[in-house]
Amino acid sequence: MTELAVSPETAALFAGDSELAQRCRALDWSATSLGPVDDWPTALRTAVRMALECPFPINMWCGPELLLIYNDAYRDVLGIKHPASLGKPGREVWGEIWPEISPMFDVIRRGGSPVYAENARFIMERESGPPREAWFTFSLSPIRDESGDVIAFLNVATETTTRVRAERDAQEARAAAERAEGQLRDVFSQAPAFMAVLKGPSHVFEFANEAYVHLVDHRDIIGKPIADALPEVFAQGFVDLLDRVLASGQAHVGRATPVRLKRGAAGESSLRYLDFVYQPLIDARGDRVGIVVHGADVTDAVRARHEVERLWVESEQARANVQASEARYRFLADAIPVQVWTATPDGALDHVSDLTAKYFGQTPAQLIGEGWLAVLHPDDVAATTGRWEQSLGSGAPYEAEYRLWSAAHASYRWHLARATAQRDDHGAIIRWFGTNTEIEEQKRAERELQRLTMEALEANRAKSDFLAAMSHELRTPLNAIGGYAQLIEMGLRGPVTDEQRVDLLKIQRSKNHLDGLVSDVLNFAKLGSGKIDFRVRPISVRQTVDAVIEMVAPQLVQKALRLESYAALNDGHILADADRTRQILLNVFANALKFTAPGGTITPDVCVEPGLVLISVRDTGIGIPTEQLDRIFEPFIQVRRSVDSSDHGFGLGLAISRQLARAMGGDLTVRSEVGRGSTFTLTLPRAHI
Repeated sequence: MTELAVSPETAALFAGDSELAQRCRALDWSATSLGPVDDWPTALRTAVRMALECPFPINMWCGPELLLIYNDAYRDVLGIKHPASLGKPGREVWGEIWPEISPMFDVIRRGGSPVYAENARFIMERESGPPREAWFTFSLSPIRDESGDVIAFLNVATETTTRVRAERDAQEARAAAERAEGQLRDVFSQAPAFMAVLKGPSHVFEFANEAYVHLVDHRDIIGKPIADALPEVFAQGFVDLLDRVLASGQAHVGRATPVRLKRGAAGESSLRYLDFVYQPLIDARGDRVGIVVHGADVTDAVRARHEVERLWVESEQARANVQASEARYRFLADAIPVQVWTATPDGALDHVSDLTAKYFGQTPAQLIGEGWLAVLHPDDVAATTGRWEQSLGSGAPYEAEYRLWSAAHASYRWHLARATAQRDDHGAIIRWFGTNTEIEEQKRAERELQRLTMEALEANRAKSDFLAAMSHELRTPLNAIGGYAQLIEMGLRGPVTDEQRVDLLKIQRSKNHLDGLVSDVLNFAKLGSGKIDFRVRPISVRQTVDAVIEMVAPQLVQKALRLESYAALNDGHILADADRTRQILLNVFANALKFTAPGGTITPDVCVEPGLVLISVRDTGIGIPTEQLDRIFEPFIQVRRSVDSSDHGFGLGLAISRQLARAMGGDLTVRSEVGRGSTFTLTLPRAHI
């Protein structure tokens, strides 16, 4: 670029070889609203010199028009707006986001605090095409002259778009994985391939489907390390292989691997051949926590192949001339399970391999041109030819699935067809090369998997309906027990002694406890079937938490527990169902009461994050072992830890609470350390009113 003749002051201000320093020296600042550089205030000159030398992205909004002066690092923020943005008013440069950012300048000019924002979202025009989302962490602070007047604004910015998108994608992926896990377990249990999940460094069996159980002769393996459950595989090196996969994180694939397994009451050794994969199992924190074993028993196929190989060796030994060798070569070529064909630029077949023609029970001449349509299933003709014509017109690679006649099977079988155009030096298509691969078995497997999936969904619905019906049926005798106990206590059946009143109180307490258990089962069934209703609206955080604390206050006094005060904004609101929110918090407080010894402390807390409100309950109880943290939210699971073991349940409270939280767009999580206590955190969307 050509630099204008500049004064020594200008050269000193814009010193250096950076691109922006050179462009600043070349710009005629006297033609802008800032005027000649020599007239700039000392504070502005100092800030400009600092910004140009800084390696961090910095932009300065200068003068009444907020003209842009920025350094080299800020160029990536501008994108295609650079270099035209230098010395231009901010309203012109950032017109698309001006309504969002201009109030920040007004607030600071009126004496407000400088601005700092993390992961702020903007829709920006920084590259070709439509505006796109971008996220930034930035600060905006005033630059004042000697009299204290604001003469410019210092803007330090870091783009966080990549990190924000990655975090968002990861969160969505985790949620999808959790929803699919339950369904996949049911599907995998009935899958024809064997599958097992091993956890921890001892490779303890956590899950094994029916195919795997059959493979190991129906031995009791769940909950046992592999070395104890299948001791015969230890000497064969499979445990060492599992150790290496868990340590390295690298999957292992075995093809037709021999393994000897004990079968029958006598424990006789049986040689099997397996295709299998050892795949490391990664948890949400990225730690390797186990291994998924997946594969198929290919013993019959391997033995058949060995027999073929034996016969082949005998055949090779019996043949001693070139003619026989050539015949063997042709046999192998025709045995390749791929049909090969070529076509002219207009789509007419001009060559079909002998193997392909033989598959259809035709001669190559019968399939040339459009003759191949005779072996295509009538229902697939329209879609297949339409897709072929699209590729012929656009030159794009051709791919389609359709059914072709198999002479050997006397039926139509599914094939995957692919074709690619060969072009000359000018880009014109001179020939199409295509293949057909039979995928009949894959299609059958897909249909079977779809059937199993539908059966799993129907079984889950039936389970939920059964639990709901059972819960309703149990409530009728429970209400009768409670009603008759009240009648006796009122003396309608004669005078009641003090000892009898104590017994009646025990009956009512037991009835109420069982009624609560039935309610848990009913709520769990409703959640599982999607039948529970939510009245989501803005509710006060303080009123909700205070109401729950008031409910548990007698239990706190009874157990001699101390409740710490908490701070919550009086105007803080969440978007949730009030009854369901209180139900979740009551479960969390009940958990803290149950596992905190007398003299302990329970501390509620409320904090606000962008778009969210976090309500935490921290106790000084016995804590939860790390290996049990993931299980406490599973239904019908009770982790064995006790301070007060008198309160038994179905293990549904926390499972229901987490499902309720997630159904309202939030979550329920836990952090814990044995001997130090636990912290349960309810996260819900923040309501702006």
